Amino acid sequence: MNKLPKGFIRFFLCLLCLSVASVVLPVAVSAQEKDQAPTLTSSPFFIQMPDKLAQGDPFVAWIWSAMPLNQGTASLTSPSTSKTITSGKFFYMPGDGPGSLYGVLLPIPNQTEPGTKQVLFDWDLNTDNGVQHVHTEKSLVIGSTEFLHESIPLDKANTLLETQEDPAKTAESLSFAKIFGVRDPLALYAGKTMTRPLTGEWRQTAGFGDIRLYKYYNGGTGTSVHGGIDLGVKTGTPVHACFAGNVVFAGMRIVTGNTIVLEHLPGLFSIYMHLSKITVTEGEKVDQGEAIGLSGSTGLSTGPHLHWEVRIGDVSVNPYYFLEHNLIDKEVISSNINALIEGR
Repeated sequence: MNKLPKGFIRFFLCLLCLSVASVVLPVAVSAQEKDQAPTLTSSPFFIQMPDKLAQGDPFVAWIWSAMPLNQGTASLTSPSTSKTITSGKFFYMPGDGPGSLYGVLLPIPNQTEPGTKQVLFDWDLNTDNGVQHVHTEKSLVIGSTEFLHESIPLDKANTLLETQEDPAKTAESLSFAKIFGVRDPLALYAGKTMTRPLTGEWRQTAGFGDIRLYKYYNGGTGTSVHGGIDLGVKTGTPVHACFAGNVVFAGMRIVTGNTIVLEHLPGLFSIYMHLSKITVTEGEKVDQGEAIGLSGSTGLSTGPHLHWEVRIGDVSVNPYYFLEHNLIDKEVISSNINALIEGR
């Protein structure tokens, strides 16, 4: 996971020639220098990112640079309003090849207006002439997602669990939220492609982003948006880690029952709820595919199932995206950088 492709060695040879033929790329001016001509940098870089996503998808970009980068950030903005939709910081991905590789993860919120957006990348370079700020922009098309509506009747016990004021439940929610506000820069466990948390039958009973109408036993109603997917499965079915990761939470909660949270990359989490049994402990490192617990129906649940969720920071994203797309493809990165070097 931590080794970059050997193809990068070709760039090392090209570095010897940079004094003769440098690859130059634009740097945006600061707010105080808008009327001045932009400067140039002789440090090549390459950004690998999708050009189209849908509401609720995760945005994953990889940034390679010949020189180390500092204070790297990416922001998704709307050209029509200039407002920032979401933003995040770069994390460093160690490797033994030349140059430096960084990643950045952004959630595309479900309510994002479809259309063309701009992703703004910013970072600093330490040069012989001091700190140089680099700014570049790329377009990203956001398509619409059809989120389903569902109606769920709740019995008296689940109605009270959902609606009744409870200081313990509030304290749990606040404590749980803090987990997703912390990024561990050393959480560099995820592999190329995510795997399913269940083996065998895959019976989805509720989807990501479903808009739920809870019908309470006493005639009242409430609404919520489903952050993950529910998988109908018998109690006691082994649940597996979808990526290698660090166990950042493992315990019983009032609403979500026995719950496990894994961090796979800085700010990339997977969540497993309503388990009948937890077989890992906080601080433990787990391998991809390792059994971490057993499915169940603890907490606010109408029957045995696994609630599986993926978050970037505190925002839920569509888990299927990671099952259907590579998180990182170093062969593609290597090919693109070679093309950059060769001027293709």
